[in-house]
Amino acid sequence: MRRFLFIFFIIPSVLLGQDSLRSDTTYLTLAEVIKMTISYHPIVKQADLLTLSAEAVLRESRGQLDPKVEFDYDLKDFKETEYYNLLNTTFKIPTWLGVDPKIEFQKNSGEYLNPQNFISPTTDNEQIAVGLSVPLGKGLFFDERRNAIRQAEAFSQIAAAEQIKETNKILFTIIKDYWNWYFASKKQALMIQAIDLAQNLFDRTLIDYEYGEAAVVDTLQAKINFQKRTVDYRKATLEYELAKLNLVKHLWSENLIPLELQNNVLPDSASLFSAPEDNSIKAAIEFAMTSNPEISKLEGKREQLDADMRWARESLKPQIDLSYSLIDAPIDPELNSRSVEFGDNYKMGIDFSFPILLRKERGKLQQSRLKLQSNEYQLAQSQVELKNDVLGAYAQSIAFQDLLVQYQGVSRNYRRLLDAEIINLQNGETDLFKLNIQQDKYIESQTDFYEAFTKWEKSKAEFYHIVGFPILGLSNLFGIVTN
Repeated sequence: MRRFLFIFFIIPSVLLGQDSLRSDTTYLTLAEVIKMTISYHPIVKQADLLTLSAEAVLRESRGQLDPKVEFDYDLKDFKETEYYNLLNTTFKIPTWLGVDPKIEFQKNSGEYLNPQNFISPTTDNEQIAVGLSVPLGKGLFFDERRNAIRQAEAFSQIAAAEQIKETNKILFTIIKDYWNWYFASKKQALMIQAIDLAQNLFDRTLIDYEYGEAAVVDTLQAKINFQKRTVDYRKATLEYELAKLNLVKHLWSENLIPLELQNNVLPDSASLFSAPEDNSIKAAIEFAMTSNPEISKLEGKREQLDADMRWARESLKPQIDLSYSLIDAPIDPELNSRSVEFGDNYKMGIDFSFPILLRKERGKLQQSRLKLQSNEYQLAQSQVELKNDVLGAYAQSIAFQDLLVQYQGVSRNYRRLLDAEIINLQNGETDLFKLNIQQDKYIESQTDFYEAFTKWEKSKAEFYHIVGFPILGLSNLFGIVTN
């Protein structure tokens, strides 16, 4: 009867197929964590600012093409004598091609007016000049403002890639922390089962000792086993709490309010990522070679360096700026139409400059070429490394998938051995020492199984992270539109 009670105490704990859970246990899925991260995580929000910053930089650079109004007014009046009264208003329209139209309105008067500012009183001292300025040398095909716009456009590509990179980085970190929490929870559950069994063994050994059916050494062995399981449980509990804290630091709600997890919340085993397959590797590599964030950043940098080198090459030309304006044509100050006569009533100016040795310009051009060449080397190396990393991540995922199947079989077989050892103990054909050995083997194999499962899940996420899919390829799942 006592041996029957002994087995009755043991079997429920050992043969428990699932973790002992509280009735109010709830599960936090990885999908829910990712959704909260995308919506509220400060680092994700900070990464979104990169594209907004790039848009501001582009807007600033394009502002160099904004039409501009200039107004100058000078007046001198001394001892009731108006020396001069000068009004000059100019409306300029910068263009992408470098040919800038302009309209000038002048009204000049005064007793001591500079002759070059004189305007006939017949037009009420008013004059309109319509013309344009054209760079004939340096700046004709490419100028500094076009270079700034090209730089800003390339920076937009770099910023978008950096946003994807930073978002993917924090998502991958959170995914790893989630599966670490999952593994720690399963390990703690195993230790709970082990300590329950050790407690039952110790209690029943004491009862058997009181009835003379167990030796003192048996009670000592059972106590040592219980103490060892207690230590293992406390270690597992510490690991669980630390893993939980690592995940909690990523949980946020609206208005930057950090969240906490209640004690009854546990991780779920539902996966978000499908295992990569042979027929998808080629497409993944092609995507990585062109759209991976690191590759996109290098290509954006190449566009910036191309613009820099083009401007450096343009700077080797002499500066020849021509300006030409028709006076009171094709309209006069009263806005009447006038015929255009290019040989009469005009203003023209030419500005010329040219450095004799061109050392500054040639040095800048050489630097631009070297930087561009260096970027090409880095791009080629990065593409090769990225391709190998994608293949390595694929091989790792397949390996962990195979290991998972093997560990599952090993754990199942050790479970059978443990159940058999319990039956042998019931029949008096074994002892606590052998039972402890089988229990250790079962705990070890089950731990290996959970570890392989978590590594497999991490490896699947790592594959998508290395390839560089936006939001780790989860955009459709969460209804997010990516460029």
